[in-house]
Amino acid sequence: MGTSWLQQIYLRGGLPIKKTLLLTVSSFLLFLTLFTPASARAVAEDVVSFANTEGLALIKEGLSKDPEGYGYANEAEINEITIGEGMQIHFIDGGKLRAASDSLLETLTPQENWEFLVLLNGLPKSKMVIQKDANGSYQVTEFGGNPNTLAYAVHSLQVVGEVTEPTLIRERDEYIAAFKKGNQEFIIAPQPASSTDSKGLTSNPDPQTPERLIDVLQTMQNDTSDDGKDGSGTIASAYYADDDNQLTKSIIISAIIALAAVFLIWAYLRRRKRPEHM
Repeated sequence: MGTSWLQQIYLRGGLPIKKTLLLTVSSFLLFLTLFTPASARAVAEDVVSFANTEGLALIKEGLSKDPEGYGYANEAEINEITIGEGMQIHFIDGGKLRAASDSLLETLTPQENWEFLVLLNGLPKSKMVIQKDANGSYQVTEFGGNPNTLAYAVHSLQVVGEVTEPTLIRERDEYIAAFKKGNQEFIIAPQPASSTDSKGLTSNPDPQTPERLIDVLQTMQNDTSDDGKDGSGTIASAYYADDDNQLTKSIIISAIIALAAVFLIWAYLRRRKRPEHM
């Protein structure tokens, strides 16, 4: 019978088979570690620890002062909340945005802020913002509010698969998810609250290259009007405006074609019904 290459190494006075196998497996695992992109950016353990202890206690106390106002049935329901996923927040640098063309990630500045989902029965119910002050201490700076758009952005980064530089951006109280796949940068545009209500968290996100969103942000950056005061000037509404316009145009064109077809059929039938002259 022939011998395997491992057995041949052993017979020739090389490494014992067990050691060779361990070396091979270890090398393979090291290769995976070095060349497999991270699927998520882990939040530092001290931030997570604060969120689940002092942070949770603080928001329970705050929410209990007005359960219904914060969207809870009663104080007993508040006692059941837990802390869910959290991510560090990045802001867009205005100066870098003006010069941007095809990369949103290059315009970002990380903040000493982390946003966490607050869960009730495992589902997003509120959100909490933790900030690190100048002394290095953590504090809760915001809590409550509708968590749907934050949950959608965080969820999107979880389901896109293995990516690099998964990043959560907060701009005008809206959330943008950004990441890289290979050398290509992608974003997941901010979602209107009504959209996330209907989609739920099981929806598949729709990653796009960032050029269009950069154009929208630059336009909004240069707009000094007060149009945003009525709530229509959001990033989401501006980003999806072209889609809405295209849909409206398609409906109008279809309606015109349908009316033209009806008119032609009516004219044809009317002509057929005319009596022939002797």
